[in-house]
Amino acid sequence: MGRPNLFVLLLLPAVLGCQQRARNVPRSFDASVVSDVSPVALDTGPPRSSIPMPPSTNRACVTDAECPSGYCFTAGMEAQYSRVLRDCPDGRAWRATHRLNTCLRAGCRTDVECPPGNRCADIQMLPFPQRACVPATCHTQWDCRSRRLGRCLEYVSGRQCTPGGWACSYPGDVCAPQDHTRLCPPQPGMIARCVPRDGRFGCVYEPPPAP
Repeated sequence: MGRPNLFVLLLLPAVLGCQQRARNVPRSFDASVVSDVSPVALDTGPPRSSIPMPPSTNRACVTDAECPSGYCFTAGMEAQYSRVLRDCPDGRAWRATHRLNTCLRAGCRTDVECPPGNRCADIQMLPFPQRACVPATCHTQWDCRSRRLGRCLEYVSGRQCTPGGWACSYPGDVCAPQDHTRLCPPQPGMIARCVPRDGRFGCVYEPPPAP
């Protein structure tokens, strides 16, 4: 009776080892389960601005009175610019570097503060509430002599997310900025913009921005 019991004791470790190895063997692949191994896009931060970005300040404020030579970036102002700060690369880049309830100062006040080929744009010409230098193809009427009766005119905006600027306007152009007698013909469901294209003002049509 001693020998059979000894045989069982010797056999038991081998059986347990086989069971352990069986548990470690990978199960057959289930083709119905697909793992997503596609690369994850990295967050590269806000987009780059095409406009020299006016600097921000660290001066806290609630009202404009608290900002000498400037004004306060309030929630109301953010709401006013909400679409361009959301939809436009320049607007998103500006918002990422400017904190709410801090003082803003104009990036420029006159054209002489801008580099050559640029002029100081008013706030309504930009996708953010701060004056900045933008490219300009003309400064005076003398810059618009390639055709007769050329004038250097300011236009408020290009396309939806493109800043305004200054460009030469001629009588033969399809449209003219600031001239209600030479507006772009309307198209249903579209916004018409009179913008410079290849040295002449022309009409560009875009759908309205998303709500």
